Amino acid sequence: MVEPFVTSSKDAQERCSHWVKNVKEAYNFNELNIKRKTETESEECIETDSEFDSVSECGTKRRKVGVKLKAEKLDLICEWKACNFTCKFVDLFIKHVANHITELAVEEISGSESYVCLWSGCDYNSGVSIDIMRHVNYHAFHSKLKSIGVNVRNRMKLPKCQRDKDWKNILESLPEHDCSWEGCETDSFSNYQMFLYHILTHVENNPRGNKVKGGIDCQWSGCKGNYVSLYKLREHLRVHTKEKIIACPDCGSMFASNTKFHDHCKRQISLEVQGFQCSHCHKFYPTESLLREHMRNHIFHYKCNMCDMSCDSPSGLAKHILYRHTSTRNFPCKLCSHAAKSQKDLDSHMTLHFDRSNYTCNIEGCLYSCKNAYTLDRHVEKIHRLQTRWYCCHECPIKYKKSYPLTKHLMEAHHLQWLKGHKRFQYVLEDDGCYRLQTIRYESTDENVSTSSQGVDQDPLSTVNYKVAGEFSYEKPAKSLPTIQNILISIDEIDEHGNVIESQIIETQETNVLPPSVEPPIILT
Repeated sequence: MVEPFVTSSKDAQERCSHWVKNVKEAYNFNELNIKRKTETESEECIETDSEFDSVSECGTKRRKVGVKLKAEKLDLICEWKACNFTCKFVDLFIKHVANHITELAVEEISGSESYVCLWSGCDYNSGVSIDIMRHVNYHAFHSKLKSIGVNVRNRMKLPKCQRDKDWKNILESLPEHDCSWEGCETDSFSNYQMFLYHILTHVENNPRGNKVKGGIDCQWSGCKGNYVSLYKLREHLRVHTKEKIIACPDCGSMFASNTKFHDHCKRQISLEVQGFQCSHCHKFYPTESLLREHMRNHIFHYKCNMCDMSCDSPSGLAKHILYRHTSTRNFPCKLCSHAAKSQKDLDSHMTLHFDRSNYTCNIEGCLYSCKNAYTLDRHVEKIHRLQTRWYCCHECPIKYKKSYPLTKHLMEAHHLQWLKGHKRFQYVLEDDGCYRLQTIRYESTDENVSTSSQGVDQDPLSTVNYKVAGEFSYEKPAKSLPTIQNILISIDEIDEHGNVIESQIIETQETNVLPPSVEPPIILT
């Protein structure tokens, strides 16, 4: 391997003069666009630390009043090598960071020259000019999100993140910088913040108001969404732009909502003081709301109308329908004839066109690199931790290092079949470190919950009637009921008009056998 060498910043600038000029031209902002952007930002809010900011004269509590982004006091710090620049204005800060692009180091890596990012704690390098430009500029956007995270954490008095701080400036992958608004012919952007400003110019061409007559259509390519106001449309567009609004100042993780950031901070509480335990998987959680949110993952409320598949969330059901029941491919590749069903699939496909690895091993002395996070995790697990994944049969002592031979074994030796609507077995990690077949599965028996949004806010700890995997085809019939811990069953008496006359809640106890009874048992399904 050729030893890397570093050239001077002057040589790098001369070599890259054709795109450095484009960098400077990109920041000649239009005053009108900035004014519109500022007005839009003023409508965004961040929650305050008090439960209610004011009380009316009659003593009743009022709703929360948020801090507008326009009034948010930012403390933006440039972390470029040997730079001590600080600023409180976003536009000025991103201009400053863009000027550092001309100072990129150039190293010879694997026989070819690559640009190396000099941001503190970042080891990103690329031989593609547009990629390194986007990467450096995104550090400025990321710094803004971290500054907002500091303010919110202090106001809400959230616990500090305990994760490794060495990764706080690692940007593993960037969102797309291409505008797919119908009729827009703007080229790809090199700065993500400028890309977001550009998207706002499309949004502001629509009528204003809380309830626009006929709604406002999302004109993003392939999207058929309709929204009642500009605010709802802007919120929806984050799905397309992959925009995050806040970041953890300690570990650098970015989030699309304040609620997710709050949960991230609360999850950092030590296990000793986390008093809420899941009765199914025995995981601990610091708050009851996080436990209730987690319990929804164990209950499959949403059933597909076109097959017997059931999902635990509306997004999971939508993903199932997209991949199993539709043939539409709205994400074409710009370099070949391939078209993908989702942006994630297209991003995965694009790695075939570029001979570079996005993920490198962080262990000292290891030069391993790969194109996805899953492969990197398996490398660290196998090579550095010397761990071996074992897939064990729950019926006999046999075990394998891969999942597919265990699947074949279960079907041929034990004559088990997949669940209706499924195309594979589900394996879960157990306390002994082995992966075994998931033999218990909770489903809601409410037949009305399907592709609609009904049941989204349903409380999983008090949802009526559950059925377990004992009725499914891949679990053999047992002489006793499966083990169920702390399940609340609500029995409602309903009249002919659907009104609840009487309601009764029964809490079950853990059991492996049916109690003795003269009458045959009644199984709720």
